[in-house]
This record gives sequence, structure tokens and C-alpha cells, in this order.
Amino acid sequence: DAATFERSTAPARERAHAALGRHHAALAGKRIFFFPDSQLEIPIARFLARELGMQLTEVGSPYLHRQHLAEELALLPEGTVLSEGQHVEKQLDRCRAAQPDIVVCGLGLANPLEAEGMTTKWSIELVFTPIQGYDQAGDLAELFTRPLLRRLKLVA
Repeated sequence: DAATFERSTAPARERAHAALGRHHAALAGKRIFFFPDSQLEIPIARFLARELGMQLTEVGSPYLHRQHLAEELALLPEGTVLSEGQHVEKQLDRCRAAQPDIVVCGLGLANPLEAEGMTTKWSIELVFTPIQGYDQAGDLAELFTRPLLRRLKLVA
């Protein structure tokens, strides 16, 4: 039942909340653009928007199965721009126009975008880094905090 679930998960949720608190100030209000890569984009975007207050400029996914992702899609902020498939030139144009604080993209786009002054996060790290569950919530947030802090050090 719901009460048992709440009671059983409360300690882990509290640890996750504390871990996320260390990253909230660095991420809240920051604008993020997701290029399509892994199909993890939508749940991660939902997490970043709901738990850390990030603003989603566009969330791309290589394939978007709306029925399978219905619950995730319902939790995205109203008006979230979704894109499906690879239309790299158009996506690059939209990304440049949006001027997000951080761009999640593949390795092939990261270096050119960094050369243009954008902050990037390699999407491959989201596949190979353990990010599932309450105990990894802080690790997931840190994946997005680190590039922003790196950029601050580079411009200082």
C-alpha cells in the first residue's frame, strides 16, 4: 500500500534530497538543450526540471514512443519543446538561437560547440555512469554541475 511504500522509501528519498541540495544552487534556473542520442533524454530532462529547477530549451530523442513515455512526458513542464530524430543542422540552429547554459550532446558535437563558447555534457556519460535510484541522484546532478563549474573556472 501507499503508506508502506512511503515509509520504506523515506530514508532513501531523504538522502537523495540532501544530495541534490548541494547542486540546486548551481543548476536552478539554468537552461539546458538536449540533442537526441540515447533515449534517456526525456526522463533525465524531467528529473532536472522537477528536482533541480532547470529550464528545458529543447529535449531531443532519437525515437519517441509516446505511449511508453506517457507518464514521463506528463511530468515535463508545460510547453517543453520535444524533437525526435536526427536533423543535426536544424537542431544546431535552434541550439545556437536558444543559447542554453549547457548542451547535452554526442562527442562529435561537443568540441565544436565548446569552441563556440557553449558548455557541454557528453551524452555518452549518461549511459555509462550509474545514475539510477535514490542513492545515485546526487551523482546524476553532479554530471551537470561539473561542466558549469569548469566553464566558470575557464572564464575567470
